[in-house]
Amino acid sequence: MVDVAIAVVERFGARALSLTSVARHAGVGRATAYRMFGGRDELVQAIVEREVKTLGDLIAGWIASETDPAAKVSTMVVHVLAYIREHEALQYILRNEPEEIIATIVARGPDRDAATTIVDIIVANSVGNFSAEPELEAALIPDARRATEFMVRVVYSYMLIPGSAMSDDDIAAMVVRSTVRAAD
Repeated sequence: MVDVAIAVVERFGARALSLTSVARHAGVGRATAYRMFGGRDELVQAIVEREVKTLGDLIAGWIASETDPAAKVSTMVVHVLAYIREHEALQYILRNEPEEIIATIVARGPDRDAATTIVDIIVANSVGNFSAEPELEAALIPDARRATEFMVRVVYSYMLIPGSAMSDDDIAAMVVRSTVRAAD
């Protein structure tokens, strides 16, 4: 059902995403979709969790052959930027419904400091994955969490405003200089 929901977004956009539309495109009853997800917010949460996990798995594969922490970070940034450009559902939203993306980034409500944003979710997931990469985790400055947050925020800025005088390699090099401890 999550695959179908992503396909609905790719074709019709985030505004068209509803449990009814997903059920119809999946060929199941509306009640089945409601039993699985409970509501649209839960469906969106399932999509976000799936996409964050998918990206985490891809990152692990991309950096697996790299031994140097700087090379790992560079590879990660370059590949994530390419992944974002090729992600059809995300690109549809960025072209046609950018407010949907902004809503996931901006903390809202009375307690803005406690609000969870997509950046928080990605950072938490990424930092959690660093246990498999202790050399990388140790090389990140000032620490893994803050370095990861910086990387995510940089990537998001290029996702939202893609035009740049810098190449993906230039961006990655700047992120490496900002987040990876210099080799002794």
